[in-house]
Amino acid sequence: MKAYSASQFLKFELLARGAVISPAARKVLATLTRDGRISPADYASTSGVILRLDSTEWVNVPVKENNPNFVEETPYTLDHAANGFFVHGNELEAQAEFWPLPLYHGTTGANGRPLNNYVVTHGDRVRLSPTIGCAMECTFCNIPYDDTYAGVKPVEAMIVALRTALTDPIQPARHILISGGTPGPPHVRQMQDVYYRVLSEFAPIGVDIMMAPIAGLLDVPALDELGVNELSINLELWDDRLAATVMRHKHRQSREYYLDFLERAAGVLGGQRVRSMLMVGIEPLESTLQAVEAIAVRGCVPVLSPFRPDPATPMSSAPPPTAEALRVAFEQARVIAGSHGVTLGPACDPCTHNTLTFASGTRRSNEPRLERGAL
Repeated sequence: MKAYSASQFLKFELLARGAVISPAARKVLATLTRDGRISPADYASTSGVILRLDSTEWVNVPVKENNPNFVEETPYTLDHAANGFFVHGNELEAQAEFWPLPLYHGTTGANGRPLNNYVVTHGDRVRLSPTIGCAMECTFCNIPYDDTYAGVKPVEAMIVALRTALTDPIQPARHILISGGTPGPPHVRQMQDVYYRVLSEFAPIGVDIMMAPIAGLLDVPALDELGVNELSINLELWDDRLAATVMRHKHRQSREYYLDFLERAAGVLGGQRVRSMLMVGIEPLESTLQAVEAIAVRGCVPVLSPFRPDPATPMSSAPPPTAEALRVAFEQARVIAGSHGVTLGPACDPCTHNTLTFASGTRRSNEPRLERGAL
């Protein structure tokens, strides 16, 4: 514990165990939100309340409303006093700032469809979900269980939704991630059109693409020419036996296929613009660390995402990793990455809220809006 600040230590604890919200905090949150919604709650790893602890560490804190399957007897509380929000428990305490949702969340567009069908903002990044459902099925991911796969959404509606998110009066997004569903083979060309259109319209503000490298989809030199900022090609799991069970479609593509793609992409973009996310807590740590090594040796950026069992998935009753397991994974992965001259990602401070990464502490003039709740 001595190696970490209180906010850093609490980040591991809160990712693993979540927090309850005191009546005093709920009362203040109700005055800071339009309708009482306190979390984007659109995806397993983003289901919690986004906080910044001690003005430094970002964390996505699961709460019982969205994760009753494991947030029950947590010792941690998001509380409120005269000087604002704070988190406490187990003799730890940190001042907290609350990230309020954008104004557009929960509203509909001119086409009558909810804007959140297309875009959701977390921190300072808006995530564009271009497909209805997902052509792949991973049992830790809620997307294929929330929606039956039905292809790619209309690109014009997505462009309008992105503009809305980027100009939101409360939380204007500062960069874009295109993610959230893999297209089936008949829809590859439509997905490419989405990439090219979004990059043509918005590349100067920073557009990242997170996608499985299915055949014919990702033309890395073309994306580079159009101004893509980063690619995220996620291995997620290393253990062959588990991968064959919980992410069978990706397993069929093979680990070697993903590693080869990472290496080729790094050759075009440079390794610091290519990252790969790993799920921490599903497979043995030794397997995850092998994946960190394989990513880092290719000059790419490993990203560690704590497994959070989503109630909509077949893995809803699986236990999340403990805080101690998360700390050990972080420490060992950081050493491995550093031995190859690589740091754990992501580099953007607000985007670290649901990953095992600490904020750099670099402040920007256009930071997301945060509420201290001071009286």
